[in-house]
Formats: sequence, structure tokens, C-alpha cells
Amino acid sequence: MSFSRRQRQQLLTLMRAVGPLAPTACEGWQVQDLAAHLWVREHRLDALPGIGNERFAATTQRVQMDALHSKGFDGLLQDLQRPAGLMAVVDPLVNGAEYYIHHEDVARANGRAVPLGEGDQRYLLRIALVLAWKTARTAGVRLVVTPTGGESRSFGSGRSVVHVDGAPNELLLHFSGREANVSIIADDVDAYKAAVGGL
Repeated sequence: MSFSRRQRQQLLTLMRAVGPLAPTACEGWQVQDLAAHLWVREHRLDALPGIGNERFAATTQRVQMDALHSKGFDGLLQDLQRPAGLMAVVDPLVNGAEYYIHHEDVARANGRAVPLGEGDQRYLLRIALVLAWKTARTAGVRLVVTPTGGESRSFGSGRSVVHVDGAPNELLLHFSGREANVSIIADDVDAYKAAVGGL
């Protein structure tokens, strides 16, 4: 089973275990809101522009709430058991990081842990490094990333240098805008963190 499929199944199992009203690490969202978000990504492509774009956010929020009310929490999770439509084709490419990050959003907010093997960490590191490149461009810094037990990689060419060290999964969480267990060395840590985008 692919990493994305495993993360999907583990996340849905955890969502059922903690229930629809349990908290998540996504500000203002309970588990049921996160389920509606995932459902919209796969079943309402017309509402995707509002994910990450304030101009269309109200429409996406309305579609998410309509889906939650019409299908119910259990209905959403049932639909999410397998990728739908076009998402079924691109699932291994686009859903591994998405489902892992949201798995952590639920797990960490409810005192749970997400089990990861060495292969999982290698997979997550590749995505973390792509986001690190994006972060270096956005922040205008030279970003030196060192995964635990691995070699340092440098991105960007800014005059200011930022060092970020941590396990691959923590680096991914950090570069996707989550709270993460990473070490940051920078002249202005707050300014750097403000430049880190979301996923």
C-alpha cells in the first residue's frame, strides 16, 4: 500500500476514534471541519480556488459547511475511504504530504503519535526540501536545511542565512507552516517564521 493510502486510512481511523468535535491543530477547526475540507479537495474541484486564496475562501467555506450538513461526519469519512475521480489518478503524487500533515494535525491536538518508518521519512524529506526551496525564495534568505542524520542542503542566495535542523517529518511540518520540533538559527527568527508559507 502506498504512503498516501496508508496515511489516508490511518487518518480516517483516528478521526473516527476521536470523534467529529475533537480539536485539530488547524486553527478554528474541529475534526469534522477537516473532514469537510478533505472531501471538498476530492469531490468539489470547483471550490478548490478558495483553499489558500482569500478571494474565494468564503465560497469554499460555504461548500464545506454544506457538505458537512448534507452528508454528515460519517458520510464524509465514507466518501474519503478511496480517492475519487481525478484524485484517484494523482493520489500518490499529491496526497501523501496532504494526508500526513492532516494526520499530524489531528494526532498532535489529541495527544496521539503518527508512526513513521525510515522509508516514510525519506519520502517526506523529498517534499520538505521542495518546500524549503519555496521558503527560501519567499523569505529572501539563504536557507540551510539539515535533516537529522543527513547532509545539509542549501537553498536561495539571500544575504541573511537561516539554518533549520530536524527530522524529515518535522521539517515538512515546519515548511508547511505548522508548529514543529525543529532548531532554527537566524538573525531574526520571527521575521523568518512569518515568511514560511502554508501548504
